[in-house]
Amino acid sequence: MNNHLKNQINEMASLDQRIRHMALENNQKTGEEYSQYNALIYIIDGIHQFRIHKIIEEFGYPDVESIGDECLKNFWLLIQHQDFDINLQKRCLENCDFGANERAHLTDRVLLNDGKPKVYGTQFSQNLSDDEKVIFNKNRQEFGLQSI
Repeated sequence: MNNHLKNQINEMASLDQRIRHMALENNQKTGEEYSQYNALIYIIDGIHQFRIHKIIEEFGYPDVESIGDECLKNFWLLIQHQDFDINLQKRCLENCDFGANERAHLTDRVLLNDGKPKVYGTQFSQNLSDDEKVIFNKNRQEFGLQSI
C-alpha cells in the first residue's frame, strides 16, 4: 500500500468536495447559478488534472492493491470531474479497477462528454422517456446497479 499516494489522492478529493459543497451552498443561498466558487472549481480541477497526470506518470494507474478501495473511489471522483480531459477519463476507465458503480458512472460521463448516447443512465435529467428507462435499467441490471 502506498500511503504517500493515498494521502495525496485523499487530500485532493477532500478539497474537491469542500469547494463543490461551498459552491452549492452559496448558489442555494443567493440564488445565483454561478459564483466565485464556481470559478474556483475550474481552477482546482485544472490543478488536479496536472497532479493526476503526474501521479499516473510516477506511480502508474492506481488500483485497489496500491491505494485501497476507499482511496480508489476518491481517485474515481477526481477523474469524474475531469470533463475537460476526456482522454484522461477514457484511459482511467480502461486502466483503473474501479467498482461497477464507479465504472458505470464514468462510462456515461465519458459518453456524455464525447457527445454519444449514455449506456447506464447515470448522467441524466429527470425527463427520461419510457424507452430510455427500459434500456438503462437493462444495462444497469447487467452491471448490478439499482434500477432507475
